[in-house]
Amino acid sequence: MAATAQQSGRQRLPVIAFCFGHMAVDWPHGAIWILAPALAVAMDLSPGELGTLFAVTSLGSTVTHIPAGMITDHFGKRGLLFIVTFVWVALGYAAATMAPDFWSLTLMLAFAGMGTAAWHPLATGTLTQAMPGKRARILGIHAMGGTMAEVFAPLLTGVFLTFVDWRTGLGLAVIPAVIMGCVFFALRGRMQVPDHVGASMLDMKDLWKRWSSRTGLALVAMISIYNMAIMAVLAMATLYLVNDLGLSTTVAGFAFAAMILAGALLQPLMGHLSDRRGRRKVFAGSLLAAAPLGLVMPFLDNPFVAVGCLVGMIGAFYGVRSVVLASAVDFAGKREGTTLGLTFVMMDGIGALGALLGGLAGDFNLTWAFVLASGFATVSAVIAILSSLAFPVIAPEART
Repeated sequence: MAATAQQSGRQRLPVIAFCFGHMAVDWPHGAIWILAPALAVAMDLSPGELGTLFAVTSLGSTVTHIPAGMITDHFGKRGLLFIVTFVWVALGYAAATMAPDFWSLTLMLAFAGMGTAAWHPLATGTLTQAMPGKRARILGIHAMGGTMAEVFAPLLTGVFLTFVDWRTGLGLAVIPAVIMGCVFFALRGRMQVPDHVGASMLDMKDLWKRWSSRTGLALVAMISIYNMAIMAVLAMATLYLVNDLGLSTTVAGFAFAAMILAGALLQPLMGHLSDRRGRRKVFAGSLLAAAPLGLVMPFLDNPFVAVGCLVGMIGAFYGVRSVVLASAVDFAGKREGTTLGLTFVMMDGIGALGALLGGLAGDFNLTWAFVLASGFATVSAVIAILSSLAFPVIAPEART
């Protein structure tokens, strides 16, 4: 009995550490959402330029996703790899606070985002390899860390902006990465996957064959367009709150935090539901339920109703993120780190177009970005429904 309890404790410890580690590496990225209006004012940026900043930053992150996933699949002991991501994030965003102009800031944020990006396939690959029977559920718990960063980072940063400028606000955002880097250094010996076998060229060929098939390409389209919807709405949300609704940065921070919190609370639930009911059904149902909210945004005058619609829309979109990741792992079947690295490339790389197009739409009217996001979400949901993908409900061993 004692041995069983001890083993259970060892299983819980990495999940808790990964959740807070995810929060730490995503904290500066979460702060950027509420720093956006202050950035736009300080550097005289248009919505299109702000969308370009988010797009380039997201696109730059894709550089490290697949290499990080492949490295994950080659090593059983991963403590040092995790520590490198924290150092990268802390130094990268700290350097961005000294950027003199728009393009230097954009490139520095893209470089810093590479460190954040490397964390995701490394952490999610490790978790899904350690607990294969609970993929969506454990990915949902891990995702809560990152989503909570996007809840509390905008909230606190919005308050900070009352007293400091955007550069100081961004500098404060690296503190969680420094703290969790120290924690992971202490826990580095426990960050490993037992009975691990490195990836082979045969595995890579099989992975490519799967993803280049008709069903694989359908899944690529579904995932990519889904993230375009998220990026389009997030890129313009805080600018809309401050410029169109006239909210202060503090109030806008609370409003944006509520939007992301809705998704954070839904992720484990939607992940667990998809484990039992099926991935496509949960994914498509959530997006189709929320899409109409974006379509009515241009016609709303009441700030409370507008914020409520954004809370429902972003919450539903974010709530199925763990379902998307689990769907990719289900389809690939193995090499979780590399598979998730490829998935994050689709989400952040191709999905970056959503921020760019959302910004261009925002040049005419910021609410048009939300209409565009609803269109992307609807297309992604339709692809999920019409595709011939057959994701398993749940692995038999997870029922016992």
